[in-house]
Amino acid sequence: MSNYKTLPNSKISFELTIEEAALNKAKAALIKRYQSEVSIKGFRKGHAPESAVIASIGQERLAYDSLNQAVDRAYAQFLSTEDIQVISQPEVDIEDPTKTPMTVKFEVEVFPAVKVGDYKKIKVERGKAKVEDAEIDDALQTICAQMEVAKEVKRAAKDGDLIEVDFAGKDKGGAVIPNTNGEKTKFRMGMGHFLPDLEAAFKGMKAGEEKKGVRVKFPEDYHSKDFAGNTVLFDIKLHAVNEIDPSSLTEDQIQQVTGKKQDLASLRAQIRETITINKTKALEKDAMDAYTKDLAKLVKAELPASWVEREVSSRLNRMQQSPQYQEDPAKFWQTMGKTETEFKKELAKEGEQDLLIFLGLSDIVKTENVELDKDELGQAHHMAHKHLQNDGDHASEAHHVEMEKATLNLKIDKFLRSAIMSQ
Repeated sequence: MSNYKTLPNSKISFELTIEEAALNKAKAALIKRYQSEVSIKGFRKGHAPESAVIASIGQERLAYDSLNQAVDRAYAQFLSTEDIQVISQPEVDIEDPTKTPMTVKFEVEVFPAVKVGDYKKIKVERGKAKVEDAEIDDALQTICAQMEVAKEVKRAAKDGDLIEVDFAGKDKGGAVIPNTNGEKTKFRMGMGHFLPDLEAAFKGMKAGEEKKGVRVKFPEDYHSKDFAGNTVLFDIKLHAVNEIDPSSLTEDQIQQVTGKKQDLASLRAQIRETITINKTKALEKDAMDAYTKDLAKLVKAELPASWVEREVSSRLNRMQQSPQYQEDPAKFWQTMGKTETEFKKELAKEGEQDLLIFLGLSDIVKTENVELDKDELGQAHHMAHKHLQNDGDHASEAHHVEMEKATLNLKIDKFLRSAIMSQ
């Protein structure tokens, strides 16, 4: 039978008794330590008598430090004997520190007990990557647009064309509004590179045509609050319409993109391979997400409150670093359509699910005895080293901790890929 009481949210409570002998032992050890640390006039360091050391330190501090050391020793011994893994500092309550034997009450969060259901029954569909010719055409069009490989045409502008334009937002007096104008600016139609109303105004125009007083509404979440949600009148002019022409790509131009000289057919094959790889990775991630979502339903664990709170705080902090939030928090929440409290509840729910998934996978890799090969261990070392470099911490203990994290994450990833590939 355990010598502690189990509480909700992965907490336990227990009581320890501190005897007079334990306090005296702690006191003697402290006096000996202070003798080697404290400088007392008239005595060489480490040779002052106990009475002089106690007088220098003070009875009150000595009693306080002795009590803390005795309690810490008893606490550590209890955790070791009961094989308890704590994850936070304990809450400590001493009934009467002046009376021995004294009773000390502890309440602390512990690593949760984890139970995982039959995860081997989880089935997910893993799609196969398919690449259409139209996707390759689109990629080639993008490459050509970036390199301005196009031929000028005399027709009206349409989506996909590379056009050259002037534009200027005007105030009520007809003056150009700062930061709203551009001359002979090139952009590709239909890619969302311009404000929707402004881009739509150029569609159907021919080279040399102009428009005055085009109404352009800025999005509510526009990065500048001076324009967000406002409508501005623009004068625009279209100078040239250029049709993207992949067939005119030369081997030298292709070499600028790929690093090697090749013909258009080879470039298309390379693009197909790249798209296939990216789609395969995306499908694999979708399958993993589906697997872990089902796994979360099979994991039973009482999550420590501090874990959930830390998850919420971390996610909320990342969101609060966004330019939209930094500029106007009140407007940000208005745009979100929810309050900060409501958002925190959503984050807590998401955080709880992610923690359950992590605990479940951590338990599974132990059950399945997942091991890393030489190359994977090297990858773990690299990940740990890189993380420590970013944090500026080079202590061996810190490296050990980061190495354990990296190793566990790679084992989890290895198991997930294996689970998905086997279906």
